Amino acid sequence: MTKEILKELLKAVAIIVLSSLPYIHDVITIRGGTFPTWVPDLGIQEFLTNSEGYVVGFSSYRVFIYTLLIHVFAHLGYLGWFFEARDKLYRPFLLVPVALSLYQIFVIMFDIRGTELNTPNTKIILTIVISSLLAINFFFNNKKILSDHFLKHKGSLETKKPLQTAEEEHI
Repeated sequence: MTKEILKELLKAVAIIVLSSLPYIHDVITIRGGTFPTWVPDLGIQEFLTNSEGYVVGFSSYRVFIYTLLIHVFAHLGYLGWFFEARDKLYRPFLLVPVALSLYQIFVIMFDIRGTELNTPNTKIILTIVISSLLAINFFFNNKKILSDHFLKHKGSLETKKPLQTAEEEHI
């Protein structure tokens, strides 16, 4: 029982930590680009800053951290949903936002936001390709699961009430 409590506590802590990702930039940086005294200078900002003063294409390290962690936050949310959706028919299709959010993280990290790889056309094509491949794979490789599911739920959308005539409605 203690193991189960610890496991649930760790899950709760993980959710709290993940929920705070978009706000970490407020903790580790001060407006204006400086760091609090307690934050160690590991040289990350200097490493990521180019000769023009941009941090991986962003105006400041603070903006870079905020944007990156917002996308990591979304990616981890979709990834968590994917792992929790065991035995759900929609589970494979959660790989679409997982893949797209990971793609956007790579776009940010490798400073290719100004290239063709970050245009809406590329992202729409990527979404269509990933969705199509997943759909084809899912529907051709899971015929038994699909038939079992639809047989199990056959008639679930149908109403069990007998139809009333117009005369019965007015009674």
